[in-house]
Amino acid sequence: MASKSSCAHPPLSLSLFTSPLTTKELGDLIILIKRYGFPQTRWHELGLILGLYKNTLDAIERNHPRDVWRCLTECLFKWLSRADNVDSKGGATFDALLVTLKFMDENDAAVKLEQESKLISLPDCIVCV
Repeated sequence: MASKSSCAHPPLSLSLFTSPLTTKELGDLIILIKRYGFPQTRWHELGLILGLYKNTLDAIERNHPRDVWRCLTECLFKWLSRADNVDSKGGATFDALLVTLKFMDENDAAVKLEQESKLISLPDCIVCV
């Protein structure tokens, strides 16, 4: 009898790929960002393109000096909270994140995220990559 493959990755919520995203999806978003190799050092640029104000990002950096993962996490939290100018840049949606990653030439991460969004909608994890 064949058994289901067990995934080495934490399970993700289907709601991560629906619009709009909320702060409840922060943990899943961090898992994906880490999994697909987004360079955390680019968090400031990511935030600006997603619609956060420079002052907001500068405050994050002041509050968490030399902690780029915490800065990225706080940046994503602000984005998911729809702070600043986020709504005029597409809102806190999976599609807006993909467009931004592609604009930043983070194509590998964008492609992998797109593939993940298609796989997660399958009934069971058949093959984990």
